[in-house]
Amino acid sequence: MSAFSAPGSAQQFNETELKAAYLYNFAYFITWPEPASRDFLFCSYANSPVTGVLARLIDGEKVHDRPIRLLVDPVPEQLHECHIVFVPGQQERVLTTILEYIRAFPILTVSDIPDFEHRGGMVRLTTEDRRIQPVIHLQNVTRAKLAVSSKLLRSSRIAE
Repeated sequence: MSAFSAPGSAQQFNETELKAAYLYNFAYFITWPEPASRDFLFCSYANSPVTGVLARLIDGEKVHDRPIRLLVDPVPEQLHECHIVFVPGQQERVLTTILEYIRAFPILTVSDIPDFEHRGGMVRLTTEDRRIQPVIHLQNVTRAKLAVSSKLLRSSRIAE
């Protein structure tokens, strides 16, 4: 399931599945500084339906020959190990704490919380006209020493 191709294919999947697919695909369209660990680590929170779908998507998968793992409900001290952190709308109360803990690390932050990108986040998954679209805050991304592929940028909205 590629979230960045076949525009008509979006009709086959529900919103939760599409958000999970975007999260999975971000691993291929974002460049991190040299990896500190052998595994590629997604971090998410269990009370989000996206987490369950993501777990099924990444089961047994690899990113650039690195095994993918999912850490559910990470405590703040574990967040620096993550490559991608998904903060669902149901976890908005911990958003400030999470962003503060990972500010100095090259970690892609993703959420569906309204105005996430203006609160320090990097990618907000928004639903418009029954389609999921990433809204990317490039300044927040580059501040974390991450790079976004041009393919992802073309399918996204850029926030300032």
